[in-house]
Amino acid sequence: MISRRLFLTGAAAASTAATYPLWGSALSPTADAAPPTCRLALRNKSLPGTVRAYVTGHEQGTDRWVLLRADGSVYRPDSPSAPQTPLPVDCAITLGAAGAPAIELTLPQMYGARVYFVRDDTLDFFLNPGPSLVEPAFATPNDPNYGRTWSFCEFTFNPDQLYANISYVDLVTALPIGLTLEGDATHTVAPLPDGAVDRVASDLVAQAGRDGQPWDKLVIRGSGGEVLRVISPQNLMAPFFDRPDEMPFRDVWNGYVDQVWEKYRGEDLRIDLQGGRGVFTGRVSGDTLTFTGGHTFTRPASKDIFTCNHGPFANNPGDPDDKKGLLARLAAGFNRSIMLSHPEQPNGAGAGDYYQGVTNHYARVVHANSPIGYAFPYDDVRPDGEPDVSGAAHDGNPSRFTVTVGA
Repeated sequence: MISRRLFLTGAAAASTAATYPLWGSALSPTADAAPPTCRLALRNKSLPGTVRAYVTGHEQGTDRWVLLRADGSVYRPDSPSAPQTPLPVDCAITLGAAGAPAIELTLPQMYGARVYFVRDDTLDFFLNPGPSLVEPAFATPNDPNYGRTWSFCEFTFNPDQLYANISYVDLVTALPIGLTLEGDATHTVAPLPDGAVDRVASDLVAQAGRDGQPWDKLVIRGSGGEVLRVISPQNLMAPFFDRPDEMPFRDVWNGYVDQVWEKYRGEDLRIDLQGGRGVFTGRVSGDTLTFTGGHTFTRPASKDIFTCNHGPFANNPGDPDDKKGLLARLAAGFNRSIMLSHPEQPNGAGAGDYYQGVTNHYARVVHANSPIGYAFPYDDVRPDGEPDVSGAAHDGNPSRFTVTVGA
């Protein structure tokens, strides 16, 4: 799994911090800590049938895996004696019928957390020694959850804030999820519109016919031919990381990268880190893009661009913040295909310039069919003054966190 999981523990996640180091200024204006708990409301907004939820994450302070149960208790699994041991406790939370009032629980502080929803079924979770929770795998055919209709959102609730995210970095599904976070203000993130996943799937199938790349293989269908989910390119590529000659999309960016590297041999690439951190100028020499300050990036491959976390785009914890900021904007520039057209970034380009020619067509069609949400890991990079469409909500004084399923 390639997801940029929200493991926030007192500051923004590494990539978010790299993109917006002043992000924390959007929190409560006081320096008070976040409350130890808040209300979690889970609601079936519009789906027929039976909908169940699961809440998983790491307990703040102990780092242990925990799951919430329907009675409001916190389940802390013990380490099993063998890998892939089925979770011994039922942690499903059955929601009401479409439009019924929300199920409310007390949410303790937890990070790297998810709220899962599954329709007309249950989800299987397993434990490995540690313990380590084995969560459902959406791109692995032998996972028992693979053929079921399910989705999730991510959140972290720590001593500073509650940060929640509707992310399409990994997938879009037939279960649209929406968020409302109440605290010092009310933050709302709209769900994927009704029918959007079918339109995303159709657009990708059509794109495969146009350029011969396996965009259609991103579409996962159920036994009746219905679209269960659409996965992102990096998740189709991941099983082949150790077999690069067989990897899907392995050459899709080659010609584009060659043109970018040639362009900036004789022209400056200027990247504004924003937030008053200055503009860095880069030039290509040999096979390396070097910026003022000495930060260097080798030529990226398709794997590096789609994942935003391999090769020159690997997010190394020890790297200085300036390099992380450059990495975020370079990765965004490649995925949006604005590296040739805009030598000044990110403020020189707008949404109308994105996804032209050779591009991340998954991100293109997701944004064409959804008003909000990450479509690749650095999709929160944006020009100054432009609205945030990343699908995130955060508050330093959360009182109620509502997660809905259904359009």
